[in-house]
Amino acid sequence: MNKFFCLVAALVMMLVGPVFAATMQSIGKDEVNVRSKPDLNSEVLFELSLGYPIQVEKQQDNWVYFTDWKNQAGWVFKPLVSKTQTAVILVDNANIRKGPSLSKPVVMKASQGAIYKIFGEKDDWVHVGYYLENEKIGWIRDDLVWGE
Repeated sequence: MNKFFCLVAALVMMLVGPVFAATMQSIGKDEVNVRSKPDLNSEVLFELSLGYPIQVEKQQDNWVYFTDWKNQAGWVFKPLVSKTQTAVILVDNANIRKGPSLSKPVVMKASQGAIYKIFGEKDDWVHVGYYLENEKIGWIRDDLVWGE
């Protein structure tokens, strides 16, 4: 009986398929079309630019379905997606600091909607910088960004 149960459990796992965990990625090219279906002939819903952070929810063939910080969703051709992690600033005039602490000096203020590359995380802080220049700027509290 125990062997039968193990066989049934194994068959069920094979039928269900692998479980896909949502992952944070970013748009890897400029002016990428977001589509209503995983098909090049489907409706273009909107366009995203290089570095825009997305949460990949599922994959189908060579397409990824994602959501973003504005609760927008759609399909993007997988080769146009990058594993580079980026973050979008959620509030206006967000402080980016010299280190991961409120006691560290502010090095700049970031505007809502600005996108930065993520270089790392420490406790409740995210180390951010310029995407194209690959240059670190400073640290921002993780509750002020989406994408980490």
